[in-house]
Amino acid sequence: MDLSITILNLLTKLCNIRKRMRWQIRCNYVSPEGNAIFNILFYDNYSNELYGDIAFQQGDEAVLYCKFASFNEFRNSNLTDLLLDLINYEKSLLSTETKNYD
Repeated sequence: MDLSITILNLLTKLCNIRKRMRWQIRCNYVSPEGNAIFNILFYDNYSNELYGDIAFQQGDEAVLYCKFASFNEFRNSNLTDLLLDLINYEKSLLSTETKNYD
């Protein structure tokens, strides 16, 4: 599985926002034609709780499924767009948490 450098950078950026989060990727299914479906799983570093799950097709990076914390704005999109949405979502949570402490 070759992920583009853009996807790798976005995954790194997402995990840098939420310091206790890590990601891993696994192949979930390969059809006889060679089309693969992969999952990106997000875990809490300390508790190993599943924080999120994204399923996407290898070729066109079309997202088939997304469950990420309380993020409810999933719509059919490609992986890059979804990761950008998740980064903005995490930043908005972070700014909300910061405002609550002021």
